[in-house]
Amino acid sequence: MKLTHIEVITADQLNAADLALWSQCLKQRPELWGPYFDVRYFQAIAKTVPQAFIARLYSGDRLVGFFPFQKRGRIIQAFAAPLTDFQAVIAVENIDLSDIVSLLKARCFEFQGLIDRSAPCESPRPQKRLYADVSAGFETYYSANYEQHKKVFRNTERCRRNLNKDYPDLVFSWEPVTPEALKWIVDCKRSQYRQSGLHDVFACGWTADMLRALAKQNSDDFGLMAGVYRHGERIIAVEVALKSGSDLHLWFPGYDPAFARYGVGILMTLDIMKAVSGHVKRVDFGCGDEAYKSPLTTHFEPCWEGHVLAAPSRQSVNRINGLRAQLMRRLRIVRACELKLSGQLHGGWQIVRRAIKRSRLSVSMAVSVVLPELLLRGTYAGF
Repeated sequence: MKLTHIEVITADQLNAADLALWSQCLKQRPELWGPYFDVRYFQAIAKTVPQAFIARLYSGDRLVGFFPFQKRGRIIQAFAAPLTDFQAVIAVENIDLSDIVSLLKARCFEFQGLIDRSAPCESPRPQKRLYADVSAGFETYYSANYEQHKKVFRNTERCRRNLNKDYPDLVFSWEPVTPEALKWIVDCKRSQYRQSGLHDVFACGWTADMLRALAKQNSDDFGLMAGVYRHGERIIAVEVALKSGSDLHLWFPGYDPAFARYGVGILMTLDIMKAVSGHVKRVDFGCGDEAYKSPLTTHFEPCWEGHVLAAPSRQSVNRINGLRAQLMRRLRIVRACELKLSGQLHGGWQIVRRAIKRSRLSVSMAVSVVLPELLLRGTYAGF
């Protein structure tokens, strides 16, 4: 479908007709499931995410869909990137992403976890959206996955026995996120980022504000939840998840490093899945390739990583793979979080340092990837 014009609004400007069309689009696009396509997600966080908007998409006089996005200079990204794991054009009919980029007067749309019926650009990188189907109940799910991954599950059960032996008073709870649990997981993730050299997505401030806004949602079928392990008054592990209807997205896991040998990360995930059995049909693990996800999930759906330009370029910049793709992915996180030049340059330098240290990449080669992406794509130029 060819778009003729767009109208840019904020999430709190969506009216009853917009909400009705949004709901209709989701019903006719079953692949758009989960909290990142729930309109309440955008409404809840709109005031905390800098430069975040929703584009009404028109073909002639007819409103045909919506495109949630945030702008960083003349680059557009998913609304609330990098925390938003999946994104899509909310429309029934196919819409060319390059049309949206052009109508927004942007240079580029960067995406990761894009749900699209076909390859959205010339050379996108395919990804997998991994999830566990628990619609038949936790015991049925556990038995089936146990048979396929006996070694992993036997080791997990051994870890649980050891944990129960050493900490018999350990308590698991599945609860709405509290300020205490939210602060604990943010502090935990920030410590992990410092140790790994990855960009601290919570250093910018607005990302933590966004989680606090979601924690204030008190709907029975939408909001932020957490699995928590406590030993007395001490929190030893938290996994924050976002629920939407009968879907649950596992979002931020973390645990006290002193408990690493007990495998509390996987134990926590299994306990959450057991706790939500009967209320949740799908548990979404995101699109990362972490080894622990394979034995815990049952299905996958395709999604995409890459970028779309407003107009075709003579030499495609979509053919990225290996180390270059990793650098680009990390740079997108920096660009999404940091609004100031100083923050983006600092984040870019951290990416270069980590690439040199881990891959023995030359300084000139690492800089040749990161610096042009920071400076030549109009990051600091306004629309």
